[in-house]
Amino acid sequence: MRSVVVVLGLMVPLSAGAHERPVPQTVQLPDHNPLDCYCRAGGKRFAPGEKVCLRTAEGPRLAQCRMEINVMSWGVTEVPCPES
Repeated sequence: MRSVVVVLGLMVPLSAGAHERPVPQTVQLPDHNPLDCYCRAGGKRFAPGEKVCLRTAEGPRLAQCRMEINVMSWGVTEVPCPES
């Protein structure tokens, strides 16, 4: 009998406070154009899809600016940079 009272005593505060939980607020974010996102390298900005040579541990490699999970980043390829 004692265990039933304890269980009921634990359930009452949870259900009594359920209606007092804060309601999630909708936040209005400013409009953002994903085309305004850029990658950066060597002090310059590069638009999505642009390619550039970046230094890596394997030597200079061709990299492409792309968006990954809402973040602009360089996708480094296995292609070595063309020599000029």
